[in-house]
Amino acid sequence: MTASPSSDLSDLSALDPALARTLQRFARLDADTPTPQLDYAGRRRLLSTLQAQLLRSPLPSVVRTDHFVPAPGREITVRSYQKNGAPSPQTLVWLHGGGWMVGDLNTHDDLCEHLAQFTGHTVLSVHYRRTPENPFPAPLDDVSTVLQWLHRMQGVLPFARDSVLLGGDSAGAHLALACALRHAAAPQPADTGLPAQLQGLLLFYPPIAPEQDHPSMQAFSEGFGLTRSAMAHYWQELGGTEGADALCRLPASCTDTLLRLPPTVVCTASHDILRDEGEAFARQLQAAGVPTRLLRAPGMVHGFARMLTASPQARQQVEQACHALAALLHGATANSAAG
Repeated sequence: MTASPSSDLSDLSALDPALARTLQRFARLDADTPTPQLDYAGRRRLLSTLQAQLLRSPLPSVVRTDHFVPAPGREITVRSYQKNGAPSPQTLVWLHGGGWMVGDLNTHDDLCEHLAQFTGHTVLSVHYRRTPENPFPAPLDDVSTVLQWLHRMQGVLPFARDSVLLGGDSAGAHLALACALRHAAAPQPADTGLPAQLQGLLLFYPPIAPEQDHPSMQAFSEGFGLTRSAMAHYWQELGGTEGADALCRLPASCTDTLLRLPPTVVCTASHDILRDEGEAFARQLQAAGVPTRLLRAPGMVHGFARMLTASPQARQQVEQACHALAALLHGATANSAAG
């Protein structure tokens, strides 16, 4: 499945019926949950939790375990997912979506369990600090800390390795990109602890930059889950920074560093305001010489990877993206050996 040229897909009849029903359930949940005492972030977090509970369907074959990564003045909670509880030869570090403000380990249990099921890897989900309480680059610092911890814990934890895969959905995909670019541009000094190296990136519908005005941003601005106004609010609350991290915040601007990214799969959704910017970025990676596979999931909305228990088509799209990354990595390894 390869991304096709842009077209106006705003007709709801083209949407996966299971996802359309799920969006309706979410809308009813929103309307039936008055929270005048909560601010914007608090309400969005509550609704995200309630949505996840509405769809939760655990996989008994996947074992979940919580771990706590020490960091200055805090601990970072991470959750490992292992198929049949057995160690695996590879680790996929996952960063949950939610506009950098919403989402947590629990809201992404279903997705991470299925990622472990589809890939056979140990999946390690990271609960990074969220905005607006912790502006960028706080969440990025947490991801770097976890990668350093994984390198340091080799021989102690079975999933701790010196090289891992990194991925995320939505805001988590943005953070995965930002982390990869940060480490490619300025490797960590030895006295801070070396991070695990990145072998590949798996990115679902990443936001790339604010103030995008692609056709998909206009076509799907209302009624397809993520709205244009909500995305603008998330970007505003993300905050900014100076220096090298300011570039990492806007991945497409890191033109000198892009070519050092590992093999990458970008999966967009056909009915998503972020579709066109994600696909434009994937083509930018390809032009820079990065082994990149671009997939467009037909009939899908933003956040479909979180709804894979409600939609067989969504589950199939997530599985295909996992297979695409495996094939891309196999090809990159074969090319390297041949060279």
